[in-house]
Amino acid sequence: MTGAGRFATGLVVGLLAVLLIGVLASRGDDMDAATTISTTVPETSAAPADPWIEEGEVMIGATAILPRSLNVDGDRVYFDYDLAGLSPYLGEGEESTEQDTRYGDFMAMPERWLLTTENGAQIESTTGPFDTSVSFELPEGDAARSIALVGWRVAVPFGDRIELDIAAGETGEIRRGTVNIETVLEQTVSTIVQIDFDGNGDSWDASVALRPIDTRWRVSGRQGGGLQLIWEGDNAPDTVVIEDAGFEMRPVAGEVTVVAEIDSGGDARGDTG
Repeated sequence: MTGAGRFATGLVVGLLAVLLIGVLASRGDDMDAATTISTTVPETSAAPADPWIEEGEVMIGATAILPRSLNVDGDRVYFDYDLAGLSPYLGEGEESTEQDTRYGDFMAMPERWLLTTENGAQIESTTGPFDTSVSFELPEGDAARSIALVGWRVAVPFGDRIELDIAAGETGEIRRGTVNIETVLEQTVSTIVQIDFDGNGDSWDASVALRPIDTRWRVSGRQGGGLQLIWEGDNAPDTVVIEDAGFEMRPVAGEVTVVAEIDSGGDARGDTG
């Protein structure tokens, strides 16, 4: 084909392409207009901030304080409550004691309380682990106005390990106290090791209980925080590694209103949350 022929052919193809693009663009505009859909977004209400909380209940971390009763008897004010933990259990199954199981329900526990009187006096009181009642003594001629929680304990995990030679009298220190091997009984087919524990920790602290790291040791008994181990066979090791794992309840200062207003009859009124 000559140069003139190629030019003519290219010109025709180019014109056809321009026309095709124009047609497609026009059809696209028509299709966009035909498929436009108007929508209305329905109004939605916000999710409640504290879906687990009922009126009068107060949250401290993942623990709820559930008011039960409030009584004024002369110059004494008595406030009774329950605790409900919303956190997963922190203990470890069958080795946990009853106290550890109760601790595992709560990530926070009340400790320090403050009652304010009508005359502005502030009366402090404290509660211990698992208490469900707090009382205050009013000044003569005064009346209770409100109750606040101004201090509580929060759970913080800890873990300690200690390695001891398997011999009577071997002693070692961990953060919660002293571990002592009291007795070693070597028998024909087993070795029995009796371990004492002398705790010196805070009364708020909780432990899953001492346990051996090597699972070939069998725990056959516990007494006073210690434990008795049995190694089956005549190949008992020369040392034993003991673990103390649990969580301590560390103090936290703050202020949370628990009872906003108290009338002279000892009933709460108004906002108690």
